[in-house]
Amino acid sequence: MTQNLKHSVLASALVAAALVSSPVFAASTTGNVPVTATVGANCILTTVAMTFGVYDPLSATPKNANGLVQLVCTVGASPSVSLDVGLNSLAGQRRLLSGANLLDYNVFTPVTNAANAACAYTTAYPTTLPGFALTAAPSVASRNYNLCGQIPAGQSVPNGSYNDTITATITF
Repeated sequence: MTQNLKHSVLASALVAAALVSSPVFAASTTGNVPVTATVGANCILTTVAMTFGVYDPLSATPKNANGLVQLVCTVGASPSVSLDVGLNSLAGQRRLLSGANLLDYNVFTPVTNAANAACAYTTAYPTTLPGFALTAAPSVASRNYNLCGQIPAGQSVPNGSYNDTITATITF
C-alpha cells in the first residue's frame, strides 16, 4: 500500500471514530400554546300538560291545575319564561275551545322564581319577552317550574271537551 493511501485510510478511520465517539448536540427552544374554550348559555325545554279535568259551571270555586316547564340549563344560565295567549284568545284573555264554545282560563306565576315553587294564583304569567325571570342554574340537573292554571268559577258553558295550546318561550 502506498504511503498516501495508508494516510488516507487512517485519516478516514480517525474521522469516523471521532464522529462516533463525540456526542452531537441539537439546539432546542420552548414555546407556550394557548388553549381556550367558551361555554355558551344553553337550555333544553320540555313541558308537562296543564290538565284541568272536569269543570263544574255550577260550582262557586275556581278550577285549578298545574302544568310544568322543565329546564336543563348550563350552569349559570339565567332563563326567563314567557307564555303566549294561546290559540283562542280574545283581547289577551286565554280561552279553551269546544266547537264554537269558549271557556276562559288564566295562567299565573308561582309564588317565587325558584324551582318547584307553589302556586298562589295572583300574578298573571307574562306574555311578552323576557318573561318571568327564573333563578340561575346551579347545575345541569333538570329543574321544574309550575305553570299555575285556573278556570274562573261560574262560567255558563255547555258540556264538551275544551282545548287550547299555549307556547312557552325560554330566553337565557
